[in-house]
Amino acid sequence: MTFWALLVLILLLSALVAYLGDRVAKWAGKRHYRLFGLRPRQTATLVAVMTGVGIALFSYLGFLLVFREARETILEAQAIREERDRLKGEREALLRAKEAMEAEAARALSELNALRVERKELLKVLEEAEALKGRLVAEARGLQAQVAALGKEKAWLQEEKARLAALLSQREALLAEKERALAERTRALKALEEALRKTAAEKKRLEGEKGRLEADLALLQARLEEARRERQGLEEELSALRGRLAEAQRSLAQAEGRVQGLLRQAEALAGERGQLSERLLRLSERLYLGEVRLGAEEGRATLERVAERRALLQGFRGAELLEGEVRGPGLAVLEGAGYRDGRLLVRFRFYPEKKAFAAGEVLASAAFRLSTQARHQEVLERLGEEARRRLLEAGFPPEYATFPSPEELARGLALLQGRKGVVRLGVVAAKDLWTTERPLLAYQLLGGPPGPEVPLPTQKVP
Repeated sequence: MTFWALLVLILLLSALVAYLGDRVAKWAGKRHYRLFGLRPRQTATLVAVMTGVGIALFSYLGFLLVFREARETILEAQAIREERDRLKGEREALLRAKEAMEAEAARALSELNALRVERKELLKVLEEAEALKGRLVAEARGLQAQVAALGKEKAWLQEEKARLAALLSQREALLAEKERALAERTRALKALEEALRKTAAEKKRLEGEKGRLEADLALLQARLEEARRERQGLEEELSALRGRLAEAQRSLAQAEGRVQGLLRQAEALAGERGQLSERLLRLSERLYLGEVRLGAEEGRATLERVAERRALLQGFRGAELLEGEVRGPGLAVLEGAGYRDGRLLVRFRFYPEKKAFAAGEVLASAAFRLSTQARHQEVLERLGEEARRRLLEAGFPPEYATFPSPEELARGLALLQGRKGVVRLGVVAAKDLWTTERPLLAYQLLGGPPGPEVPLPTQKVP
């Protein structure tokens, strides 16, 4: 009953009570009735009041008998208030659960963003490590070339040292020979001097020979001095060569120490690269690359092109599709399975294209008595689980079997709002459902009497 109808009924009832009370009071007053020792006027007033009370009481009883909803509302007011309080408590609990879920979703989103940032940083660090490794390898090769050049220079210096030692030994042998000749000349000069002492004539004759021999001696002494200077120069050159050899050996030792340090840095970078590789492997194994629609003539080559493009967008050097043959038409879902040599390993799940359900076909249904909103939501979620199970059995990808969404759940609850009694509710295909498309489902009220004995109805409840 609407508000205006109830207002009109109350006005009519009030007019009826006033009219009948006045008529009964006049009738009792004309007959001069006396009740309980009262005067006729007071008796008429009492009769009018009692008549109004009786009419109001009978009207109220008639109202309760005629309007069943009002009777249930009045008689069950306490239960309704308790149900209202309980529903308010459930609503507050659901709101708190919703806030907790929103906070959890925000935290998961922040973690996902942090993981994406960390993955980008790891890729950047990996690229820097690769570049540093290249530079270190090039520098190591340069050092190896320098070491080889120093080795060649060392061999040349050793050969030069041997040659100089041989030349020095030759010069020393020549000097010893000249010294022997000088000793022989000196002995000859002594013999001549003895001969001069013996004979003056021989002395005069030999004075010229002596002068000549003295000149030869001076020449030999000058040659001896020159040979000594040459020997000293050779010794100085040999000491310089020894200094250069020691300097070369120190440079070689420093170069070897630097190479060792670079090798240790390379080992540390290799360890860091291994850790980065492990973290990148964990990230790549959980990487979702999306779906690919394959035409009638498309197959593995199309998947390889799409996987290559999407892997490059994710920061990898490329993609390598794992073993498996596929031929369209259908839907392929690409997922990461690790990486090797900077290339992402990709596996796929293939779902052939087929028509699973026709438009208007019911995937799940249930008949139940309407009560509370929490009960309604439980039934809607159970129907959603049954619909998802049928979608998976029909060959839909798990990514497509996501009914109901929060919006669809809200529409289903709004569909049941304001209704009473027993209803039959179902999950109906809004259009033809193909395994390669996201299914469009909706909650609908189904026609026919509720109960499991009725087959899938085709008429909707108005």
